[in-house]
Amino acid sequence: MDRFSDELSASFPLTELAPSAARHWLSARAALPVGVHDRVVLLLSELVANSVRHSGLAAPEEVEVEVHKIPGGLYVEVVDHGVGIGDPVPFKPDHFGLRFVDTQSDRWGFRNDPTRVWFEVDGGSL
Repeated sequence: MDRFSDELSASFPLTELAPSAARHWLSARAALPVGVHDRVVLLLSELVANSVRHSGLAAPEEVEVEVHKIPGGLYVEVVDHGVGIGDPVPFKPDHFGLRFVDTQSDRWGFRNDPTRVWFEVDGGSL
């Protein structure tokens, strides 16, 4: 498996299988250092699960994923056309996902209309 050149993208139906499908999709297409791979796959899985759980949508609607190589790391964006994220971000005990992204990524953020949650993971020279 070769490292990807610059960008990958895919869409997954908004079902309970989407997080696993996204993990397997990325793992099959991007040879990354173990520490970077593990962080990115966990964060990607969490954001796709958030889309499934909180977007208010279901299949056949889809969640879109983009992965870009950036200087010194990776940029990952997860997009759905659901209800969006409140401002301020709901860091409630039952909303673990965004807290996890906040603690495990090097940078992250979101925009609404459509809902776009992104994160960056530093990884040296990928």
